[in-house]
Parts: sequence; C-alpha cells; structure tokens
Amino acid sequence: MQAGDLALVNVPYGGRDVGQSMRPLGLSYLGAFVSRRGIKTQGFDFSDAGLSPSEIVARYLSGYPIVGLSFYNVNAKFAYQLATEIKLSNPQCIVIAGGPHVSAVHSSLLVEQQSIDIIVRSEGEETLAEVLNAVKNRVSLTGIRGITYRSRGQIVIEPDRERLQDLDDLPAPTFEFISPYEARPLFYFDRTIGVRKRAVALITSRSCPYSCSFCAIILIGRQWRKLSAAKVVSDLKDLEEFRGELYEHVYFLDANFFVSATRAVEIAEALHSYRPSLTFSFSTRVNQLIKGRRLISQLRHLGLRAVELGIESGNDNALRRFAKDTTVSQNKEALEILNENRIQLFLDFIMFDAEGTIEELNQNIEFIHQNKLDSYIPWDHLFSYMTPYVGTEIRRHYEQLKGYSFETDELPDPADLFENLDVKAVFKEFWRLRQYVPGLERALIRVEQRVRNASEWGLEAARDKLNAVTLRRLPFVVLKNLIAQSRSGGIVSFEQAVPKFVDDFENGHTLMDFLHWQEAHG
Repeated sequence: MQAGDLALVNVPYGGRDVGQSMRPLGLSYLGAFVSRRGIKTQGFDFSDAGLSPSEIVARYLSGYPIVGLSFYNVNAKFAYQLATEIKLSNPQCIVIAGGPHVSAVHSSLLVEQQSIDIIVRSEGEETLAEVLNAVKNRVSLTGIRGITYRSRGQIVIEPDRERLQDLDDLPAPTFEFISPYEARPLFYFDRTIGVRKRAVALITSRSCPYSCSFCAIILIGRQWRKLSAAKVVSDLKDLEEFRGELYEHVYFLDANFFVSATRAVEIAEALHSYRPSLTFSFSTRVNQLIKGRRLISQLRHLGLRAVELGIESGNDNALRRFAKDTTVSQNKEALEILNENRIQLFLDFIMFDAEGTIEELNQNIEFIHQNKLDSYIPWDHLFSYMTPYVGTEIRRHYEQLKGYSFETDELPDPADLFENLDVKAVFKEFWRLRQYVPGLERALIRVEQRVRNASEWGLEAARDKLNAVTLRRLPFVVLKNLIAQSRSGGIVSFEQAVPKFVDDFENGHTLMDFLHWQEAHG
C-alpha cells in the first residue's frame, strides 16, 4: 500500500459546539493501531465542520482508495450521504463503516446502503488491520472475523471476533487529525485553586459489567478489560511527547472507570509519582462509588477533582425501568460522598422518559432541589430525555410498547413516545425554553462578572446578585412551575412558568425583555 491509502473519518454531528472540544478518542486509538501495523493512515475530524458531504469529499477525501467512516445513530444519514459522494467521486474506493450503530444493524445496512462495502463490527483494531492487509495483498475477505461485507451480490456475515484481552499491547492514541477548523484546547477548571488547567483525555478500560437498558456499550460485551497503571502513565507520556506539551489534568473517559477501586488508586498513585500536580476525573456508577467509599479521600489527596456520576433519576420506578440496579437512596449517598470530599459532580440524569408520570417527574425535581442541584450548570440534565439508540434494550422495549418498529436510522421524537399526556404537555412547553439557553448562558456570565467586579455593595450590585441567582435557577424553576401547573389541573403554560426579572425600581420584566436588555448593554 502507498502513502495516504487510508482515511479515517469522524463524521459530522450536524452542529458546531462553541465550547472546548477534543479529537475523537476511539478513532485515535484505532488510527494509532493500524499505523503501527505499517498502514499509512490519515485522520479527518469533521464532527462539527458545517460542510456538506460533497464539500468534504472534494476538499479532503477524493484521493483515498480506502475510507473508513466512524459514526453513530445521530449522524448515520450524513454518513450514508458521505459514502455516496465518495463513490461518485471514486467508484473504486472501498468504504468501510464502523461504530456502535453499524454494529447493531450491520446485515440490513449493507442491503440498504450500496455505497458501503465492509462493516467492521464491535472493536475495530485487529479486524481493520486484517481487512487492510487482505486488500493490500488482493486476497479474499473470507475468514476475517468481525466483519460483514458484500460478495457477489450476497451479504456475508463472518463470526464475531474475540474481544481484545491485553489492552496494554495497544499503542497510545498518538494520532493526528486534519480538520476544517482549529482544534480548541481542552481544559479543566480546578475549583480548589481557581485555576484553568490544560487537559487531555484517555481511556484506561473497555466495556462495563452492568446492563443499563439505554446503553449501547454492551454491544461490545459486558466483559470489563483494563490497562495497567504503568500503561496509563506510559500513554500519557507518549501523548505529551507527541504533542509537545505537558498536561495538568486527565479526563478518564472510560465507560466505567471505577469498577475496581483499588486499581483506581494504583493509577492515581502512578500519576502522582509521575507528576504530583496532576489532577484527574472519571465516570462511574453510584453503587461503585459507594463500594469504594473508604478510598475516595485517598483519591482526593492523589488528585481526584471530579466524578461523572450516572444518577439518572430521582425515583425508584424509573431506575428499575432503566435497569440501573441502583436506588434513589444510593443516589443520595453517592452525592454525599462527593460533597464530603469536595469533589465536583458531572451529572448524568434522565429527566423525561416514555413511561414516566407527572408524579415521577415531580420526584425528579424534588430530588434535584433536596440535593442542592437546582443551580447546577450546565442545564442539560433538565432537558434530558431517554433516547432509544439502536441496539439498546430500551429501544426494543419501546417498540413493543408502541406496537411497531422504529426506522433503523431514526431516533424517535421523544414527544411521540410519552404514554402520559400530562408529561408530554410539560415536556413540550419546557422545550420552548431551549431556544433561550445560549442567551441565558451569556447573560449569566455577564451578570456574575459584574457581581464579582462590584467595588461596593449598593442597589445595582444587589440587583445583579438577585438576577444572577434567578438566571442560575431559571430552567429549574420553569420546569418546577410547569409540573406544579399540571399537578394542580391548570393550563400548562411556558409564559406563566417563567419568573420575572427586576430592575432598580422593582419592576418585573419578561425573559425576552431581560435578555434583549443584556445583549444591548453588555
């Protein structure tokens, strides 16, 4: 194979995120792996590029004989359009698809999408390397485990490949991406010292031993596999050398980092020995945080600053529907552990789901309030709803509930799934607030900045303080008011649910008036 034979593409998601971002980590590991096997590979990140499929192909992909597309349920249609454009530009190009979505629908996808030639199912490293070697030597794909492909008009499904066991043998994700936009550095704001730290993302394990009904991770199996602590530090060193910079914080993006609390301590100690000032964060479940409670203080001392926690709900009925195998009581205990140890919470929550009731929705709001999360930012948890991704148990359950199958590449409108009409009404009215969120965020930043910069405590500073508190709690208050309207049997009205903003003369102003004034006066 010649230089530049393989392009690995992160497919656009359909909207530009104005905050910080990171390059696609899973694709980075894949690209580093096949590059180590001698395949000249170039990565492309179009995650929020804002380009059409034809523009992407014309500017970046037209010269590659093999293109690998990594995509999910949410951007599948764009990926299909991109594959079509690739074939129009170069009919001889081999298009390979990978990711959890294609792994779930691999057999039907090849029937419906003629522009895709091969599907790499589940974990892709060894499988893709074998496919590329077969293409290079012009030999049959027959016998390559873990692929689905088209041969002489027939769909061939090879047996599944065994999961990778020795993750320490994988290279560090030292892989570069070309992108239409400049990569925005990744940071973490360490509240304990008030400093923004240059951050990097790593994965130290694969899969999760649990089976939450909404999670597609179990498509790669429930067997949890891990890197050693020494390998984690080695990967960090390799990345620092590769990018020519030192990092101050590590985001561990494992699906479930804290399966073994003692291993977490081993990694923390290894990081601390490597650079004592390093801090880190990870994601886990509430029951595992509780199980490892006695080690949290030690982890805090070694640099733990934040935990992404799958709380998901404030009522036990929903937790059972979600197959979380946790309780509301455990959720509260886990939050107490974080508070006791002064560890920041990254909140995962599912406010709305198809089978929820108004009383359960009210319990969610009460849980948020009782645990002092009514001012929690960002506000995504308040707008969140159960999304039935392809391949998940919850999607199969919803299809049985509705009595029909969803379109393969469609994510159903949540409003169409709600069984309870009162919940549907609250959701639709609350969703009207979504369009104001960017303005709310900008206004909150400005108002809180004025509060911090106030030289003396006068009427204007007091008004700004009040408005800052109102802004922080506004989405929570709006949802709480909408639920209260529904529970009282009244009309569910967005306009009536939004609190007023006050001026120097104690006059109330609407949300729109307040945001317009903020934009005009900076």
